[in-house]
Amino acid sequence: MNVDVAAELGAALDTTEMREVRARNAAEIIRAARDYRWVGIYDVGDEEVELVGHTGVQTPAFVHAPIEEGLNGDAVRTRETATSGSETVVPIIGAEVGTVIGTLDVESDRLNALDDGEQRFLEACARALMPLFE
Repeated sequence: MNVDVAAELGAALDTTEMREVRARNAAEIIRAARDYRWVGIYDVGDEEVELVGHTGVQTPAFVHAPIEEGLNGDAVRTRETATSGSETVVPIIGAEVGTVIGTLDVESDRLNALDDGEQRFLEACARALMPLFE
């Protein structure tokens, strides 16, 4: 991840704004950095993922989703990045080793746009989002 994006994320998360506002601001920083169509940040509960904040040109398809479904479910279950080519979901791992506490969900307008380089960028962004979950 480039230093500017890391610094912007750090600044966006280190405020007294409501958590949803910080999440939305962080999602916008990630979206704008690579011109993604949509970025969402989700909390992971025992039975579902729940949207904390998002940005992009479309309304999210799911504000809540069962933990066992979709790419978010795949990322939570495997504790690894899940992708469909134009959508990638990165698990956000908590301090307790192996516990997925959140996900970063990114969509692109371009098919197969989310390659290995993009995955590394998004995994670095997911690590930078940890203060949002503390």
